[in-house]
Amino acid sequence: MFFFFIASVFAESIVEQVNNDPTSTWVAVEYHPSIINHARFIARLGHTISQIPAEEYIYRNDVPESFDSRDQWPGKILPVRNQQQCGSCWAFAIAECVGDRLEVAGKGQGDMSPQDLVSCDKTDQACNGGEFDPAWTWTRDNGITTDQCLPYVSGSGRVPQCPTKCQNGSEIIRTKVNSYKHLTSNEIQEEIIAHGPVSAGFTVYMDFQFYRSGVYKHKVPIKAGGHAILIIGWGVEKNTPYWLCQNSWGNTWGEKGHFKILRGKNECGIEQDVYTGMV
Repeated sequence: MFFFFIASVFAESIVEQVNNDPTSTWVAVEYHPSIINHARFIARLGHTISQIPAEEYIYRNDVPESFDSRDQWPGKILPVRNQQQCGSCWAFAIAECVGDRLEVAGKGQGDMSPQDLVSCDKTDQACNGGEFDPAWTWTRDNGITTDQCLPYVSGSGRVPQCPTKCQNGSEIIRTKVNSYKHLTSNEIQEEIIAHGPVSAGFTVYMDFQFYRSGVYKHKVPIKAGGHAILIIGWGVEKNTPYWLCQNSWGNTWGEKGHFKILRGKNECGIEQDVYTGMV
């Protein structure tokens, strides 16, 4: 009981700190525990951030001021998913990136399987986290199957062994990426325009749990862990440039499962850990 009291007071103080700050570019809210609480928040952070330094971001005149992959390719960007209580964000970011890019290329197979990576990629740590470089290497060398073949079952944190057959007993067919690469901050936009969303990792601070809307810039200096998501576009809101991102915490968190984060300042390291695969 004491723990929940302290957690409630802590949450209230963060929400008030953000919302009462006249310089804040975003709105915070205390969610119902069924959507997210502190324990669920921490369980979902499972990404090791790349230490490659970000280059200085240059605002470009040769790309549109705003871009949203959902508008550019209607019906091709797959829906927001929910990793639940497993640090599998790294697997979701890769599976969703591959899935979206296959759709954009006209070779869509629906949702790709984060479970395939969680159970089979032994270079990463399943629900205990992962890192883009080895995970993308695994996807290049071994491929990834569809969610229809291997549905996500690790939401509770339980990780089954790598299967030898699809759930229905049929043969597992995996799609490989031809190659993958790390993107500099000045390559992100042209890569999204050309091929679709990219996977990105960033350092998460304690206030991110309470994000509701607006352009996120951390206000609380306490780090919580690393997280992986998709960057699907960018824009400007109230004179503040942002990256448009798709999270994997369900569509009741944030802006229907999405969030905006400050662009051009490597906020939370968002511009230094960006990778994509070529399908």
